[in-house]
Amino acid sequence: MALLKEDGSLDIERINKLPLEEYMEEMGTLTQEQIKDYLSNLPINESNEPMRAVVVDLPMGVDAEGFLNKQREKYGVG
Repeated sequence: MALLKEDGSLDIERINKLPLEEYMEEMGTLTQEQIKDYLSNLPINESNEPMRAVVVDLPMGVDAEGFLNKQREKYGVG
């Protein structure tokens, strides 16, 4: 059974404080919607999602600075 707050939402702080074995057991009981909610509420640097590849059409590598600038513009950062 998922750890919930009184309002019915996931108690993410409590889930994150569980020992690893209990954490894994708890995560196994979550529905897909609860998992999406859990992942959407984590800070970016604490996500358990796998990294996603970024495909670019450059023959000799990636223009990292250009890519980062586009991402900053897209998301309004910086």
